[in-house]
Amino acid sequence: MGLPMMRALAWGRAFLLSCFMMLLHQGTAFCGEKPEPVKDYHALVKQLKSGDTSIDYARLRFSFTKTKEYNPYSPDGERDAMFEALNGENFDAAVKHAQAVLEKNYVDLDAHFISRIGYRELKNPEKSVFHSTVLKGLMDSIYESGDGQAPESAFVVISTSEEYFLLRMNGFRSVAQKGLEREGLTFDELEVEKVKTGEKRKLYFNVDFPFRWLKSQMGTPPH
Repeated sequence: MGLPMMRALAWGRAFLLSCFMMLLHQGTAFCGEKPEPVKDYHALVKQLKSGDTSIDYARLRFSFTKTKEYNPYSPDGERDAMFEALNGENFDAAVKHAQAVLEKNYVDLDAHFISRIGYRELKNPEKSVFHSTVLKGLMDSIYESGDGQAPESAFVVISTSEEYFLLRMNGFRSVAQKGLEREGLTFDELEVEKVKTGEKRKLYFNVDFPFRWLKSQMGTPPH
């Protein structure tokens, strides 16, 4: 049956995957439009901040990978600080650090999640609902990319933090991991376990975006 919350429709998955393949093989192109991903990213963030949440969240995530801020492997002190503040129930600090993360990376799932909680605890329901809406849009864009049951239907993610956020939100933890390559694309195969029941299964994530970024930093031509 797949993970809870998964509502992927076949036609939606096919459309997103076709866009994704175009992104990989044409570099910056989006389906049927001119290749201006960096401009798209900043325009979509501006649209969200204005209160309009009816955007294409997959486009937002994919376009972020073409910005200079995209770095799926670098540790971020602000991210560490927001988790620490949340765990200590210092909600003012948690929100402050989460917003600093979002200034650099508006598709960070953890930062929206912590903002949602922090603003709720600070009695600011409007901002809490806003971040909840954005978080849902971002998560749905991942769920719609596949069902995670095989490499051919892997979830398309732009960072490992997206992988582990989805696991946590669905009550799983990773117990083993290995990398796979199929037809020029790169995948993480995760053996996961339900925290409450111990149920085990394998989930697959397409990690070609972060892998291609890493290869570019190492001076290796992307495949």
